[in-house]
Amino acid sequence: MLYDEQRMAQTKERLEDLRKEKKLSFEQLSKQLAERGTIISHTNLKNYEINDPMHSLYGRTRSMSIEYLVAFADFYDVSVEYLLGFSDSRKREYHDISEQLGLCDGAIDELIRCKENSGSEDAPKIYAEQDTAVLDDFLTSTEFEYAMEKIKQSLFAYYMYDLSKGSVTELSREKNAEKIEKARQTMNKYGYFPVENDVVSAVLMENAIGAISAYLRQLPKRMYEKNITRREDKK
Repeated sequence: MLYDEQRMAQTKERLEDLRKEKKLSFEQLSKQLAERGTIISHTNLKNYEINDPMHSLYGRTRSMSIEYLVAFADFYDVSVEYLLGFSDSRKREYHDISEQLGLCDGAIDELIRCKENSGSEDAPKIYAEQDTAVLDDFLTSTEFEYAMEKIKQSLFAYYMYDLSKGSVTELSREKNAEKIEKARQTMNKYGYFPVENDVVSAVLMENAIGAISAYLRQLPKRMYEKNITRREDKK
């Protein structure tokens, strides 16, 4: 993988975002880095965030030293891969998981929380108290697969609806509103009812909600029966 212009721009954006999250000026950041043993002037810190390709100092980020890169990663507690734009995961320990599954740090945090709430070998919990037991059941259910498909269809339908707003399509509709209304009435007469993509999106999302609701209603009984079967198999 090459450290191209796109990744260099990401480095600049991420350095700026991380600094602003800590509410630090360039002078304050320079001082705090110096306290950790890395001397970077506030002028250089500013140069590393310049994201205008026409600026004479735009390329300074590309020539940043390894010492500075490691210092930034350590100070902000993020991975070097994240700073360079090779990973979207901030945390070093999440990098491989993020690359393999495509999950953001927040999603990985939630999975870890589920694991922690499920007990351990030393202090196991009954199935009804295990977050991972519920998560495993849901992710492997046909309802989850169906709901995910409907959610994606809903998102695409709304995307198509939003795409037409403020476009030539919308202007054309306004101009031909009377003709469109007559056509709609004719279609209704013969049993056809055209709908907009935002309505399609809402219907698809309702289908997803329905699938998840049906799954949740059956969950207690199914998990109980599954747990009883496992206990009997172990005897």
